[in-house]
Amino acid sequence: MTVTVDRLNGFLGGQFSVPEDIVVLSPLTDAEGKPADAARNRLAFFITNITEDTVPRRGHARGGAFGGLSGEQDPVHLDIYAMLAASYDANIYAEGLKMLSAALMYFQTFPVLTPQNTPEMPNGIQQLSFEISNLKPEEMGQMWGNFGGRYVPSVMFKIRSVSLVSGAIKSIIPTIRKPSASANPDRGRGR
Repeated sequence: MTVTVDRLNGFLGGQFSVPEDIVVLSPLTDAEGKPADAARNRLAFFITNITEDTVPRRGHARGGAFGGLSGEQDPVHLDIYAMLAASYDANIYAEGLKMLSAALMYFQTFPVLTPQNTPEMPNGIQQLSFEISNLKPEEMGQMWGNFGGRYVPSVMFKIRSVSLVSGAIKSIIPTIRKPSASANPDRGRGR
């Protein structure tokens, strides 16, 4: 998802000579249902659903619960449904439509990302294909009701060929972060 957002920002920033990010990886609302600050007057890109693609790929038959002879599980192929939504204020609504339209041109030009055309693609992902997922009006209404009811111009994508392979994760290394001022109660006090 971050590779897609970075690529979109590079494309849109170059096309419109805008130095700041136009696309953010963010839901439209926060955990309390309030509009997310990060998504305001931006294109928000977020996951709406993840499903398993049970159709065998490239000659790989599913080997059942115990995988192949090596004991590893067969890869799990996922389809990720992601929304690209123009979350712009009413007074600049047309700007949001312009950015959404330009983003659609990007996906028309680059419908498939591979390590060859996207060197920063994470290891293990051979291809990501983006196809528009058409929703019926009643499905769209139900989905936006689940999002909090505030419709904004948007397009749903089905991202295919995301595979999870057993054993691909060797270890998990925690992120080292700087302590915040609220985490250090002595900070800011005169000593």
